[in-house]
Amino acid sequence: MDALRPDDPQWVGPYRLDGRLGEGGMGSVFLGTSPGGRKVAVKLIKRELSAAPHFRERFAREVDAARRVGGFHTAQVVDADPGAASPWLVTAFIPGPTLHEVVAKGGPLDATAVRRLGAGLAEGLAAIHKCGLVHRDLKPGNVIIAADVPRVIDFGIARAVDASSLTATGTVIGTYSYMSPEQIRADRAGTASDVFSLGSVLAFAATGRGPFDAPTLIEIVQRILDEAPTLDGIDDGALRELLAACLAKAPEARPAVDELPGLFATRAAAGGGRAAGPRPAGAGSVDPRIPMALAGAPAAAPSPQVTYPPTVTAAPSAPPPGFGPASTTEEAGDRTRPGGLSRRTLLFAGLGTAVAATAVGVPMLLRNDDKAGGSSDAGDKPAPLPLTSKPEEADEVVLLKGLEGGRTLAFSQDGRQLYGADQSTIWRWNPSTGAGDPVHIGAQRYRQEAVFSRDLSFLVRAEEGRVRIWDTTTGKIVHTFTLSTEGGTSQEGWPTGLAISTDRKRLAASTGESLHLWDLPSGKHTSVSTNEPGGPVAFRSDGEMLVSGGNSLETLTPAGKVTGTVKGSGNTKVAVFSPDGSLLAYGNNSGSIALWNTETRSEVIRLKDWATALAFHPEGRLLVSGAGTTVNVWDTVAGKEVGSYECPNQVEAVAVSPDGKTVAIGLSLAITPEAKTSVLLWQMP
Repeated sequence: MDALRPDDPQWVGPYRLDGRLGEGGMGSVFLGTSPGGRKVAVKLIKRELSAAPHFRERFAREVDAARRVGGFHTAQVVDADPGAASPWLVTAFIPGPTLHEVVAKGGPLDATAVRRLGAGLAEGLAAIHKCGLVHRDLKPGNVIIAADVPRVIDFGIARAVDASSLTATGTVIGTYSYMSPEQIRADRAGTASDVFSLGSVLAFAATGRGPFDAPTLIEIVQRILDEAPTLDGIDDGALRELLAACLAKAPEARPAVDELPGLFATRAAAGGGRAAGPRPAGAGSVDPRIPMALAGAPAAAPSPQVTYPPTVTAAPSAPPPGFGPASTTEEAGDRTRPGGLSRRTLLFAGLGTAVAATAVGVPMLLRNDDKAGGSSDAGDKPAPLPLTSKPEEADEVVLLKGLEGGRTLAFSQDGRQLYGADQSTIWRWNPSTGAGDPVHIGAQRYRQEAVFSRDLSFLVRAEEGRVRIWDTTTGKIVHTFTLSTEGGTSQEGWPTGLAISTDRKRLAASTGESLHLWDLPSGKHTSVSTNEPGGPVAFRSDGEMLVSGGNSLETLTPAGKVTGTVKGSGNTKVAVFSPDGSLLAYGNNSGSIALWNTETRSEVIRLKDWATALAFHPEGRLLVSGAGTTVNVWDTVAGKEVGSYECPNQVEAVAVSPDGKTVAIGLSLAITPEAKTSVLLWQMP
């Protein structure tokens, strides 16, 4: 429980609020005390949501339906006021950890424990459905491991099955990692949708990760819609088949929820299934982490999994965030839309064996024989070798070990150092030798924006409801700036873009509600209400111009005064200024990269390609772009591509060395997790 914030109410109805339990897209949840002294959970709905058409009527109907479910399977509803200025709902408080907390702290459950959990949750879902409700947001954080049986909580976005007149299709509501395909498509989500989410939750319990986990939201959505679930690590074949059936793409192909308690319980009662990993020495037959006495657990907890901000609500007709229209084969050659896999990625089959055999501590060289599955020979020379720009020729890249994902990269001004960061570590390499060392910083709960200062002394990183500045030498926090997650929308506390001026005197963060500016090191804060909140943010090198915007880029003064718009910059995903500040390059969500003259305030050229990462060559003429698994080099004067490279995983960041000879590429996932090889060096063609 967290302490109440200054702007939190002290009372909701007759219930005294004691602290915060959590927060989501619909509102905040508090621990409270009833007039009789009983502990309760109080959910306070955001005031702006109550203004939506039919919301209060729908909310009242769902409260009535939730009351009928009872406390054996859920947290019993004890009170509610749909007519309040900020509607609220009170349920019994159930002590106990969430399933997410149990697995995060102690590792996955064994097959028997998963079956018992599945039987209990399926029974609860069946009871919920019989009362005319569909949960629509079942996830590990909404499952409480109580002392007797697991309970499903948070009916905040549940909907009455027969409420078609109040709840239309066409709105994406829920947590993407555990959504069903029909939810993502914004189709009508019935009881079978909860069955799909149950399969995802139990797969998480059995493996420590979601069956469709991926580094980006785009990839998660693609996997749920088009790919089979990842159920590796579940050794019990019958359990694996049952979960796969729950995760069928077509709703009608999934088991009926009424059948699931029996299907799970039959094998669980027999004690079937073996642990997903070795048991701790001296461990008994009962796992003490689970109050229900579900048995079994592996010896070690899994590596922390990167998660994403909680509930997301997308516009009815809009694609999921970051998702643009798919490019056709004719338009994109053998590339797919951002986040998709290139056919040329298949050339990297066999890389795992080759890279694992390379000596630790030196760069690893990849050649065509590696891609074909042959052996790798890094030799005694760790320095990068010349590369070619054509995938069909003798490609060679240098892999740098250290990071699980190359989220942000930057070269020092003399080119002798390359810095990179993932969710918990800053890594500093010598690009010519590959030698480097880590600086460990606080782990990030959610995957958010991060950027290095120009002199590499700071890493600026967005976190849940705040922006932090880390010293890259000591790993200590230099500044912490808070962002409210109350009022406006839940996205106010989740920056979509970060930028720090070249002189380190100004920091900017764009959110879905506004643009935030801080003077450094005083910390003086300015909140700017712009016409186009969200999107990327970037400072020009002289610090005299700032651009930011979601649906369209706006230009601003350093103090935050809007001075104009960048025509044609709709749905921009990434923006960067040229070294001399004369050009602004930006990539939008429609498959084009534009260059805009900052003096004449006019578009210079538009290139037909995707871009989720951009970096200028030091001389300003060449531009490097990354999207999907492809890195391209563009001549901005001739308007044509002059080089490209296909990567084994999705490109997340690009940076160009000061001498203009090397492109550093950060991948969303390491090629080999053991070696943490997610950063590669490619010589500029």
